[in-house]
Amino acid sequence: MRQIQAAITHDYLDQYGGAERTVLAICERLRSAPLYTSVYDRAVMRRLGFSEPAQQIVVSFMQGWPLRRRVPRYYHTWLYPLAFRTFDLRGYELVLSSAHFAAKDLRLSPGTIHVSYCYTPPRFLWGYDSDTACRAMPFHERPLALMAKAALRRLDYRAAQRVNLFVACSEAVGGRIERAYRRQPVIVYPPVDTERFAAHPPRDDGFFLIVSRLNAYKRIDYVVDACNQAQLPLLIVGTGPWENRLRARAGPTVRLTGHLSDPEVERLMSSCRAFVLPGEEDFGIAAVEAMAAGKPVVALRRGGAVETVIDGETGLLYDDPTPESFLDAVSRLALRRWDAGAARSRAQCFDRAHFAQRLDAAIAFAVEAGSMVLN
Repeated sequence: MRQIQAAITHDYLDQYGGAERTVLAICERLRSAPLYTSVYDRAVMRRLGFSEPAQQIVVSFMQGWPLRRRVPRYYHTWLYPLAFRTFDLRGYELVLSSAHFAAKDLRLSPGTIHVSYCYTPPRFLWGYDSDTACRAMPFHERPLALMAKAALRRLDYRAAQRVNLFVACSEAVGGRIERAYRRQPVIVYPPVDTERFAAHPPRDDGFFLIVSRLNAYKRIDYVVDACNQAQLPLLIVGTGPWENRLRARAGPTVRLTGHLSDPEVERLMSSCRAFVLPGEEDFGIAAVEAMAAGKPVVALRRGGAVETVIDGETGLLYDDPTPESFLDAVSRLALRRWDAGAARSRAQCFDRAHFAQRLDAAIAFAVEAGSMVLN
């Protein structure tokens, strides 16, 4: 692919998860492209293990907004589209947005090619579970929230129609894009660093493991209930809005560690009995990492897990987000012998090399088509 003037946009850099790992891999593919984002909390991101990319990072006016850290994100959601529309992106031939919300809502020059790598259409706008939807909203806030949602949903749809090519992180997300935006994306699975687990031989220390941001829609709550009920050892790694609620819910066999470094997570992945994926994930990088560590995955039969976990070979899928359904899967897990080699082989299908190859092909396809809107 020839060198072109390119820029990257990403919703925000103040939390570290699969989207942020993916945007780092995108930065490696477009090394000369500046990265535009609404806010960048460098201290927080460094503490969470984020490796700052080599390119320039450009932030919006929201970086200095005094209420940003004092109120929850959903109170200033309306500012994000405005933040990205104030960026001057004229002069770029290609813009690649790494987006689940406003990073795709851009003002571009005529002829600029816009490829959007989409983690999901915004959950809170399009009817998918989210922290905003799950939160107990005070009665007096609800009319304003409904009006804001209707307006933001219209803006989000219009922004999606200006994208030349959508790239979805999974078939599950691709279906959401088709339903929400009436666009047909190409599928490029996110990059998983499978090699980082090669130095850790798998062993079974008897505990179940969850590594996740602690949000409501992750549905960790019913797994905590199940492990309390059956006295199963469960380790939960991560931070997020629901951390205090989950700590209050946890019984004596359930432990929350907070944030851990990557080497600590690698050790736990390699020594757990099984990894648990209890919610409907857009893709589920952590589950693939667990397979790269040679471990079976016990996952809800929804979302990205259906595409990554081979039921009965690299893990078990269960049907309902309930303690009973999860415990039934745990019972079935104990009846099988699990092949670490099969799990690792499956994880290799989603490694960084596959991501780079497929993303480069999608970008080249969009560049060759020029300013046409594709699919």
